[in-house]
Amino acid sequence: MLAAALVWVCLAGMPALPQSLLIAGVVVDSSGSVVPGVAIQIEIDGVVVASSETSSHGSFAISGPFHVAVTIVAAAPGFATSRTPLEIGSDHLRIVLDPARLHETVAVTASRGAVELNTPTSATVIGASELATAPAGAIDDVLRGTPGFGLTRRTSSRAANPATQGVTMRGLPGNAGSRTLVLGDGLPLNDAFGGWVYWNRIPEAAIERIEVVRGAAGDLYGGDAVSGVIQVLAFTPSRSQLRTTFDGASPRTSRASMFGARKQGPWGGAVAGEWVDTAGVPIVAAAERGAVDVNATSDYRTGYATGEYEGAGWRARARFAAYQEHRGHGTPLVVNRTDWKQYSGELTAGVGRGTLVLQTAYSRQDYYNNFSSVAANRGTERVTSEQWVPSQSRSVSAQWRRAWPSTMVVVGGDVANATGDVREIRFAVNGTASGPFVAGGSEGAASAYARVVYAARGITYTAGARTDFWRSTPRETSAPEKRVAFFSPKLSVSWQARPALALRAAITRAYRTPTLDELHRSSQVGNTITQNNPLLDPEALTSLEAAALLSGSRAAARVTGYWSSLTDAITNITVSSTSSAIVRQKQNSDTVRATGLEVEGDFRLVSGLVVNASMAVTSSRYRHEIKLPALEGRRVPQIPRYQVAVGASYADARLGTVTAQVRGAGAQYEDDLNTLVLAPFRVVDVSATRPLGRGVHAYVAVENLLNAEIQTGRTPVTKIGWPRMARVGVRVVLP
Repeated sequence: MLAAALVWVCLAGMPALPQSLLIAGVVVDSSGSVVPGVAIQIEIDGVVVASSETSSHGSFAISGPFHVAVTIVAAAPGFATSRTPLEIGSDHLRIVLDPARLHETVAVTASRGAVELNTPTSATVIGASELATAPAGAIDDVLRGTPGFGLTRRTSSRAANPATQGVTMRGLPGNAGSRTLVLGDGLPLNDAFGGWVYWNRIPEAAIERIEVVRGAAGDLYGGDAVSGVIQVLAFTPSRSQLRTTFDGASPRTSRASMFGARKQGPWGGAVAGEWVDTAGVPIVAAAERGAVDVNATSDYRTGYATGEYEGAGWRARARFAAYQEHRGHGTPLVVNRTDWKQYSGELTAGVGRGTLVLQTAYSRQDYYNNFSSVAANRGTERVTSEQWVPSQSRSVSAQWRRAWPSTMVVVGGDVANATGDVREIRFAVNGTASGPFVAGGSEGAASAYARVVYAARGITYTAGARTDFWRSTPRETSAPEKRVAFFSPKLSVSWQARPALALRAAITRAYRTPTLDELHRSSQVGNTITQNNPLLDPEALTSLEAAALLSGSRAAARVTGYWSSLTDAITNITVSSTSSAIVRQKQNSDTVRATGLEVEGDFRLVSGLVVNASMAVTSSRYRHEIKLPALEGRRVPQIPRYQVAVGASYADARLGTVTAQVRGAGAQYEDDLNTLVLAPFRVVDVSATRPLGRGVHAYVAVENLLNAEIQTGRTPVTKIGWPRMARVGVRVVLP
């Protein structure tokens, strides 16, 4: 007995031996979908003792001699890093990653390719989990929470003529020829003829994330990016997966969206498609409606198929995409149709210890639109013209990039050509047709660019430049041919002053050439006619900006100030105005001067709760007007003085996600003379998502909960946006 007692005492006094334990779990996003490729680390007292990565099913398992409390760190691009304390003996883990919207670097868009060292820039990232839980049902409506983002006439893509879907950012004028480049997997979503944006070309179910880079990016992307770049990035066939969405909404709107991918050895493929039909809503203010006012309808079909093969050190990818839509624009006679097809290919290979990317694309589009005149009492309508706009575009690009521990070099070049004709039939008051009147032409561009990024001692220096050669050849013998060469440099510096504080400044010079639409096509919205101008010259931007990003484990905030001067700005100038018609023409003004302040915040107050807020304050006016003295000092149309958005989202991996957002904007002007005012507005949106089983989620969303009237245009009749809209659906994500 005594010997046994002595042995027990000795063993009790010895330190416990480490136990070989298994720590296993799954990582999901705020919508409950699994997240593959998450870096998992096990820390003890701040020291990493084991690491792993989540599988294609979002699961992980790490075993080791863990004998004290540990911390599990989960990190993935686009998400805030999660740190979860774990007591040994806990059950299977379920880690929820919250999205991280604020970034100073974006891997793909800011450098035209994923590289080890990225280019400092202000960027906002919207991931698939945010899209899945956002109350808004259209991509452009989701982006309205981004500071400084706006659409021409405030109109959602669900109701607008695509030719009015220009993007405004950083206080630059809004018109059909967007000054923001919008890309889908590296290829423009901007129309090659007119520059407007087709937001629906990439199915919602296929979108992995959206990257928004504000500020001129002409040194890499050229003249289409004088105010920034927005890129919609789809899931790649890196693993097998299925994503589908089915929903119905008021008024009589249905949507089906799907994405499927398969990976088998070196082969991979993906298909995606989306179908939307809506009976629409009236787009004229109730007090001004007449007998001719009916619902504005919108139906479209879109899809693509991708195939790829990955060899030793190289990858080839081919893609076919197609899009068809039919829209009614709020009166019985006015419609437009679009039929678009695109073929593209990409080759990526290791060359010279770097990466070479070759890309080519060809697209063809047929666009039809007619216009009408409505009587003053809105009791009758007659068609005034019909337009057929066939167009084609071709592009070839090459880029080589290499990254060292502290340096990155990017060099490349682009060659692009677009052709398009406007074939118009005009109708007299008595219905007599005349024409066809044919206009249009072609434009070609060739460019070369380079960017060097060097980082040392917490400071990153960036120098980039691009040279463009542009030629526009008109079909009309009365219009001049134009040839222009321009140089677009950019310099920036970023300083990581503290672990939680980054400072950045940049200076940019960029150019934008007029689109074929601005040169050759006249258009009409309501009783407002906008004439083309074959004499337009390119516009030039000089921009300065400075930003500070303060980030911590539970909060991040960024403040950005900018000053921009756009000379020879292409804007719509009022030529005449009567009670029955307004006539404008696209002309070069002298200077648009825009200054502004953007503030963004992202806060994680408790586990699962994310609050974000943004505000943009902008002053955008015409200055030094010698060409057009009537514009001196007037505010630029379509630019509000302020925009505000505040949102909150609470996610529980088992119970679901609840999201609410309030956004609003100040008054803005419809016209250059500042006589037509669009009133300020405030909108409340809410949504809730509930998991039903593995990979299956039900959701409900209400946009414009308080049924606020949003004035979207004055033509001179007051146009309005969508009223309250409820949406119910099911989403399936496997794995």
